Amino acid sequence: MSKTKSVRLNKVWKYAVIFLCITALFAVFSPSFINAGNTSQVEAFVSRFYILCLDRQPDQSGLSQWVSGLLTGVKTGADVAKGFALSKEFIDKKYDNATFVTILYRAFFDREPDSGGFNTWVSKLNSGTSREAVIDGFTHSQEFIDLCAHYAIVPYPGYKGATTSSSSASYAGSGEITGTASGFASGNKVNFIIWGDDSGLGRPGGRVNGRTDMNIFVHLNLDTRKAVLVPIPRDTWTSIPGHGKGKINGAHAIGGNALAEAAFEQFTGIPIDFYVITDFDGFAPLINYFGGVTTRIEENIADKYTITINAGTHTLNGDQALAVCRARYGRTLYGGGAYARETQSAMLLIDLLIQKRGMVNSNNLAGFLGALSQFIWSNISLEQAQRILPALLSMGYEDVSIQKFNSWPQSFGKASAVGYNEAQKNAFFANIAAQ
Repeated sequence: MSKTKSVRLNKVWKYAVIFLCITALFAVFSPSFINAGNTSQVEAFVSRFYILCLDRQPDQSGLSQWVSGLLTGVKTGADVAKGFALSKEFIDKKYDNATFVTILYRAFFDREPDSGGFNTWVSKLNSGTSREAVIDGFTHSQEFIDLCAHYAIVPYPGYKGATTSSSSASYAGSGEITGTASGFASGNKVNFIIWGDDSGLGRPGGRVNGRTDMNIFVHLNLDTRKAVLVPIPRDTWTSIPGHGKGKINGAHAIGGNALAEAAFEQFTGIPIDFYVITDFDGFAPLINYFGGVTTRIEENIADKYTITINAGTHTLNGDQALAVCRARYGRTLYGGGAYARETQSAMLLIDLLIQKRGMVNSNNLAGFLGALSQFIWSNISLEQAQRILPALLSMGYEDVSIQKFNSWPQSFGKASAVGYNEAQKNAFFANIAAQ
């Protein structure tokens, strides 16, 4: 071989090696090789097992260890699930088989057990099947795969399918998210209403025609990327279109979402672009889906009907968050009573937004809305959601405020309700709309 030819081959080999190294680097760092979602997503996934299996908030060292394992691909969703459900801390709780299976449904499937599946699994355990074998059955199911997909996590070792959810088809929700609107009535200013319906947990009405005992009006400016939450007391006395005067929470009970939306538009004087509604049966599992929420409670709460909890910062599971948002007895701050729980609920929603915003992005938005449809009803459209997403993802605590109009308990005939000065209320909402 000539010297010239040998030099040429050495150069070719040198460039080939460089090309292969660059290709390998691109492969390693390309999305298809990333083993899990971002840190916020993975933390939410792990936190849900602390809350639902161990009934406590995460310790930082344990959380960091699990999150690191998922982010690097050393651990899978099944490893985490088994790590908690077979841990000494969990075993020491000595749950019976029925309770054990119920916890698996909540932690692994994010729902309450159906009677058929529940009876089958309990029967297997009672007949001698090991708990580890039952856990394997749960972690290899499509429901667990779907749950992991929404956190961008590999469900179990050897899994070859997708690890992200790109459509709402993965979830068969009990709620509904529909909508065809392409924009917003006030241009780049978005106005919507969040309703908490007084139904579920065996109460009638549902998200179709129950009373909206929690009403939070939201104004979002897409240019300034600032948002204002306005709690509107459930007993606010106002005109219900076509039905005379009454408490504003009754509009939904009388005429469903359409009449309620019309009543709140008339009351605020602001066109409402869409609504979001949930109830007791939707709110608690929604919080569990997000892996719980950490919120500040500024006074001791001793509501004999819901919860007793000391002031401080707490990481709440779904049932606890629902209880805190319902608690109105023994409250003194923010006006006490129902005023206090309205403010507490708005604060919790802000915490949920800021803490869990990392779970959604432009690539998984459709699937994320599909997952939320298990817990809420809304007439937001995908296009509207796409337009507001950048603003929501950019917000910090300093960008969201809670503002209230002046109101007070007042009797209207035999009705004990909430009154206000009409002119002052109108000026207040005009100022909100201008922000």
